[in-house]
Amino acid sequence: MILRKMHSQKGISLVELMISITIGLILMTGVVQLFLSSRTTFSTQQALARVQESGRLAMEFLAEDIRMAGYMGCMSRNMNFTNTLKQASDLEYNFEVGIEGADNYSAAVTGYPANIVAGTDVLVVRGANGNGVDVTQNNNGAQLFVENTGVTASCPSGLDSFSGLCEEDILVVSDCSKARVFQATNLQSTNGGLEVNIAHSNANVTPGNAVSSWGGSSNPDENFGTDSEIIKMNTTVYYIRNSDVSGQPGLWQQINGGTPIELLEGVEDMQLTYGEDTDGDGVPDSYSTATAVADWEEVSGVRVQLLIQSTEDNLLQEEQPYTFNGVVNSAPGDRRLRQVFINTIGIRSRLP
Repeated sequence: MILRKMHSQKGISLVELMISITIGLILMTGVVQLFLSSRTTFSTQQALARVQESGRLAMEFLAEDIRMAGYMGCMSRNMNFTNTLKQASDLEYNFEVGIEGADNYSAAVTGYPANIVAGTDVLVVRGANGNGVDVTQNNNGAQLFVENTGVTASCPSGLDSFSGLCEEDILVVSDCSKARVFQATNLQSTNGGLEVNIAHSNANVTPGNAVSSWGGSSNPDENFGTDSEIIKMNTTVYYIRNSDVSGQPGLWQQINGGTPIELLEGVEDMQLTYGEDTDGDGVPDSYSTATAVADWEEVSGVRVQLLIQSTEDNLLQEEQPYTFNGVVNSAPGDRRLRQVFINTIGIRSRLP
């Protein structure tokens, strides 16, 4: 009985097995191809989104500082300006020049950050940055008096902070007709905590004040009263540098000679032209490179070109030719995705 049942059982033949395996392989091949195609499309779209986001953010970073270049608390570009600092011609302290740059950087320049990618442009922007603090009474030869706002700043160890300012900050005091840049050597609460006394002596600080005694009623050009405000001054340098970790280029920023920080990875090149106002109407008449600028004080706009690359290679089937700054690169040597961003930014204090 048992033998009869086993003899009557039947299975699939070898031919049927091979046919089923072949059909399965065909179906799996289609599924794998669909998966790989979807994965490639996803990677490309993700890289494109990152490139576009990096370009947008880079332009925002640059535009924010370019618009405020040369700002001294008022928008007037014809203020009587005095730089009281020592080393006033150094890159970090030359606040009389609100904006300048280097074209196709090739060799180390004093004051510029290290490791700038050769052939890229460098942008230097100077001006007041942050909230102003109102002056509460006329200054005298040794100090100014401002409102105590109760705000403290993050200062280096051992330095006092009042009204969002730190000791040894570079500051500007302005009343819209004149402005003076100096270094605060001491901050002290006074008048029952309602005011802050800002001293500007020739103490042993860097860079220090070349003129430590100024102000009072004897000279109107040195008198700053209750219609004045004080703001912190910054010198910001934007440049292209390769990352120490990934080796990829990016947009870097250095403020007041401090530690450089990488703002965005993937910014391969930056080229700048500057719009000069040659007829005095406040509108740029022509754009030229940094080496061709005749007078930086007449620059009222900057045209920024950025070349952004994907951080991942081998995204494309073949090399992507591109045109940047009027030059065609038909063999970039990789299969990265690239996009060019161009924007023209006006300097608010110099436009009509």
